[in-house]
Amino acid sequence: MEMIGRRRKPRWVVLLVLLIAAGVGGFFAYQFWFAEDGSDEEALNTYEVTTATIRFSITTSGVAEALEETVASFGIAGRVSSVGVDLGDEVKEGQQLASLESDTLENQMATAEASLLSARIRLQQIQEGASDADKAAAQKAVVSAQVAFDTASNDLEDLLEGPSDAELAAAEERERSAQSALLAAQDSLRKLQEGASEADLASAEANVAIAKANVTSARSLRTSANASVQSAEAVLQNAATTYCDTDDHIYDICADFSEDFSIPLSDQQISELNDSISPEVSDSPDAILAAATSALIQANSAYRTALTAKSDAEAAVDSAEAALASAQETLDELKAGADAEEIATAEAAVTAAEQALEAAQLQLEELREGATDSDIAAARGAVDSAEANLKAAIAARDDLLAGADQEDIDLQVQQVQIAELAVEQARQNLEDATLIAPFDGTVAAINISVGDLVTSATPAMTLLTPDALEIELTLGETDLPTVRVGQKGVIIFDAILEKAYPLTVTSVGLAPTTQQGVVTYLATAQLEGFDPNSDVRPAPGMSGSAVIVTQEKSDVLAVPNTAIRRRGQNKTVEVVIDGTLETRVIQTGVSDAEKTEILSGLKAGDLVVLPGSAAAEEAAEDVEELPGGIR
Repeated sequence: MEMIGRRRKPRWVVLLVLLIAAGVGGFFAYQFWFAEDGSDEEALNTYEVTTATIRFSITTSGVAEALEETVASFGIAGRVSSVGVDLGDEVKEGQQLASLESDTLENQMATAEASLLSARIRLQQIQEGASDADKAAAQKAVVSAQVAFDTASNDLEDLLEGPSDAELAAAEERERSAQSALLAAQDSLRKLQEGASEADLASAEANVAIAKANVTSARSLRTSANASVQSAEAVLQNAATTYCDTDDHIYDICADFSEDFSIPLSDQQISELNDSISPEVSDSPDAILAAATSALIQANSAYRTALTAKSDAEAAVDSAEAALASAQETLDELKAGADAEEIATAEAAVTAAEQALEAAQLQLEELREGATDSDIAAARGAVDSAEANLKAAIAARDDLLAGADQEDIDLQVQQVQIAELAVEQARQNLEDATLIAPFDGTVAAINISVGDLVTSATPAMTLLTPDALEIELTLGETDLPTVRVGQKGVIIFDAILEKAYPLTVTSVGLAPTTQQGVVTYLATAQLEGFDPNSDVRPAPGMSGSAVIVTQEKSDVLAVPNTAIRRRGQNKTVEVVIDGTLETRVIQTGVSDAEKTEILSGLKAGDLVVLPGSAAAEEAAEDVEELPGGIR
């Protein structure tokens, strides 16, 4: 076998090495047998053969990723109304994160539910048959449709026959009235614009003077009426005193007078007084009582008349003063002239009158010219539409009276199903307007703010699980066949070199990725054994080097790889036997980076020499060392 990284030595060099080795061997033998307290084993670097575990592993790169990560988006488009979390907040599954404005969605939901209720009620009505109220309503609809059809038919007939003399006369009268109204509006505007004339001012001043005289006269009459009331009240008081001093007077009447003489007797009290002195009621009324009663009745009548006159006089004063105020206001307005608002109002009245006249003239002209082809066509269309409505109303009434058939029921069932789907869609839209956390995690990114317009494609928030990580491993094509789910390993992150974290392979992907001619595969592993509350801990995005144990062989006899040498086609080790070195040929099995399995040639407890001892180095001068990775 060709040696790797070695050149063959000249023959004389080999002889020289053999001579040196023999000398060294004699020296060590001498030291072993004749030295007083020296020991050959103490001078050698040895390893005691024992059982070990051989592990096959690969080394690859890895990146920490959250076990669960999602970019949350709203299910519909809308405007953001609330954001209930901040960056870095921990959230629970089902927690509301944000919401859109939902007034329109809630209205749509209410409308859909109302439509569903109406469809279900209609289905129930069809299944149960028409009620008396439904039949009456259907008949009423037929009557209304018949009236509309008759009206449209009459209108068409009138158009075809032309206007009557009465219609023409009425239209002409409307035109004349409109012309008169326009002239009056124009005259009013002219007067406002020109201002009051001397005659108008003189007339207004005369009206003010007359109103003042009327106020003076009314006030004088009121004064006289007040005096009459006072006089009549005094007479009534004297008559009441005289009456109440007589025997057999009516007690209740006198009791009322004792409280207030200014209140006249009522009609009922006057009737009682008359009855008390009537011969028909009393056989022999006392003459004094009768005279006093008559005087009281007359005094009360005069008092009531005086009160009425006083009330009329006060009303006359109020009326005269109001007339004076109105006359004075008219005079002041004439002197001041019209303001801009009054002129604008008058101008608007003129415009309205002109439009009314134009409409009246147009209507008269149309009546005189008769109906046009388009008018007749429109009237025929109205008749056709009214006739169709009438037929539909009659058909609906007849169907209602006949009851629903299975086809009608099936059709309404479909309407109910359509309404139910609409409610479900409205409910889903309402739910889609709210962003809900799909799992327990942490808010890693917030891309929206209140007031933003978003769509279902807008990435609103990013949630991940920083306390539950997995490692994305990149495998070479030669490593892929050896990696299996469940294999263990460790990873050391570039940012945390002081600690290795255990991991377990959870998936191995078979989809290749080729970059610059290099084929790689993706595997994932569950990261284990880290404290999420530690100050130093792995985080999503950290990269590092991972070692995966792909095969393991336990309790095998093994020696360090550095102890094995190759002599020709044989593998050998140096063994210390009773203080001397013995070269043994060995058979090897599997190996890893540190140890090699021994199948034969050694037993547990043997001492093999490791590089570093002088004897071993001298003995190995002409021995080929195994290249790295070859056993």
